[in-house]
Amino acid sequence: MRKDAFTLAELLAVIAILSIVFLITMPTIFNVINDSKKNTFTRSVEEVQNVAILDYNEYARGGEVIYKYEEGKLLCMGCDAGSDLELDFSGDIEDGSGSLTVFNGEVLNLSFENAQFKASLKDGKVETLKKE
Repeated sequence: MRKDAFTLAELLAVIAILSIVFLITMPTIFNVINDSKKNTFTRSVEEVQNVAILDYNEYARGGEVIYKYEEGKLLCMGCDAGSDLELDFSGDIEDGSGSLTVFNGEVLNLSFENAQFKASLKDGKVETLKKE
């Protein structure tokens, strides 16, 4: 018999230890991935908000202006002589849609969602919640 090989019991012990480590670390890894997706969604919504405010102020729009995001496009509703104007927005909210209203250069309300998350305005900041 060879003395330099592992026994079946030693191999099973190593497999058991690796399985326990795997079970302990997987929830943490999944939380990190989920937090990353949530942060990406939040930053994209904040970027849409910034582009809308910039458009409102740059073109001296008056009154309430509604901006909609759908199918990867950001539109200023009724801004181009009564028709919708597509704004230059290079970001993407994966499978997302939503709208926001700007009045006097400030966002009055905001509502965005995709398959996993929902964002709204709370105390002037974007708040993202996981959908149930």
